[in-house]
Amino acid sequence: MKYTILSFLFFFVVKNGFGAKVINSRQLDSLSYYSHMANNPTTDSSLITAYAFYERKKNESIKSNDTGSTIRHLRQIAIIQNELGDYFGAEISVVEALKLLETIKDSKNVINNKIGLYNQLGRIYLALLDYEGAIRYFDEGLKIAKLKDYINIIQNNKALVYIRQHRYELAENEFLKVYKNSLLQDDKKQLSRALDNLGFVQSKLNKPEGVEKLMTALKQRIAIKDNAGIYSSYKHLAEIYKDREDLEKVAYYAHKGYEVAKTINSPSFIKDALSGLINLNQDNNIAEYVKILDSITLAKQVQENKYAKMKYDYTEKEKLAKENELAREKEKGLKIFYLFIAGFILLISVFLFFILKSRHKKENIKKVYRAETRMSKKVHDEVANDVSSLMSFVENDLEIKADKKIELLDVLEDIYLRTRDISTQTASIDLINFTESLEYLLIQHKRKGTKIITNKISTINWSKVPDHKKMAIFRSVQELLVNMKKHSQAKVVSLVFKEDRRKKEIIYSDDGIGVSIKDVKLNGLLNVESRINNIGGSFNFITSKGNGFKAVLKFNS
Repeated sequence: MKYTILSFLFFFVVKNGFGAKVINSRQLDSLSYYSHMANNPTTDSSLITAYAFYERKKNESIKSNDTGSTIRHLRQIAIIQNELGDYFGAEISVVEALKLLETIKDSKNVINNKIGLYNQLGRIYLALLDYEGAIRYFDEGLKIAKLKDYINIIQNNKALVYIRQHRYELAENEFLKVYKNSLLQDDKKQLSRALDNLGFVQSKLNKPEGVEKLMTALKQRIAIKDNAGIYSSYKHLAEIYKDREDLEKVAYYAHKGYEVAKTINSPSFIKDALSGLINLNQDNNIAEYVKILDSITLAKQVQENKYAKMKYDYTEKEKLAKENELAREKEKGLKIFYLFIAGFILLISVFLFFILKSRHKKENIKKVYRAETRMSKKVHDEVANDVSSLMSFVENDLEIKADKKIELLDVLEDIYLRTRDISTQTASIDLINFTESLEYLLIQHKRKGTKIITNKISTINWSKVPDHKKMAIFRSVQELLVNMKKHSQAKVVSLVFKEDRRKKEIIYSDDGIGVSIKDVKLNGLLNVESRINNIGGSFNFITSKGNGFKAVLKFNS
């Protein structure tokens, strides 16, 4: 493959970049040895040997969870892959290293690694002829670079992109920055390199000071015996004079470059120098051959890049498809898990809601019962006793007309009886002996001319019925009997108690005058319905004027 001045510029500058630095002396000698082999290869086989070494070291670092070493090994692997032409493999290695850097807390070392990796990505994209991508990553590195050395390296590489694009004004701008930075450093080799690069692009722009800078840089390099730099100077001068069609000077500098290449004794330098000498041949056939060879080489590289990109894209798409499939499966599993958790929480919430609601209802029933009991005692102890005392006073001590006294006593007796009824209706209930309590309730509400019949109240196993339900049942039956006594004019009242496992049923019926649905509120039947609903039961009745009354109370134990 024919080396041009631009390819050599690229080779020289990037080889002096971040990847070329030898790992510090505290590390194993083998690392230093293979680092030198990777960054200063003599043959492709030396690169392959170095690659095998760093791949093994990388795997060892991963197993030992040594992230820092893994990143360093990946950087060396990327450099080797790039030199071998495996640009997409190099990109994968760099991206993997960048991802690992994200897991490490920010530090000076992390930033330096990022700068180096961005620079490496720029080099990869330059080799792929993706100039926009190369510039983008060089700029990413410049954003975080603080040290002059790092800035110079990236700006040098960025300028190479502009040279490839023949955008010499932009290249000059970058090299000017590098040259100014180099003036502040005590590094003669770097200063002469910066001066030579700046002179090269200025000469391309036909600026007279360009050649002057090239000659100054050459003298400086000869003084410090920088053979690689001397070769670069001769190559630049040969190209500049070729642009100006000064074939005598082109031949002079081309031969001088070849002599230096032999001194360096590097196959790549010698091959590049011989390529330059071939270009001096005036034979039209040879010139045409070289031109066609260059075109074929460039076309082949572009085609190989396209093929590698297609292969890389296909592999990445396949990998992405698998990752997406795994992600979807994982997401599906998580959704099922979350739905299960949500369903479980909902189920528990509903369960707790009904438990709390049941407890609340139970507590309300008990509160009402306690309030009724207190009211009953108060009515009995205070109001009824006071009315009884007042009746005794009227009967024995009050001096009024006899007929008026009788009339007053009748009124007081009526008040006394109603007070006693209220006290009785809200009195405490013997919940332990509940069957006897119901039997006594029925006896209390018998009246002259009315017969109350019932089956065995003990048909229902009251010991399995909670106390709050017993309270509600007792008050409901009591309410029905009070209504019957006050309003129905019934002659026969029937109460039937039934039980079928947990289901309980009380059927009340009488042959009274019935009641209009409009008068239900007046008869307090809504209170019965409310009490039964509060214990999770149901209350239904059938009635109409002149056709008696029937009610069914259903509940569970």
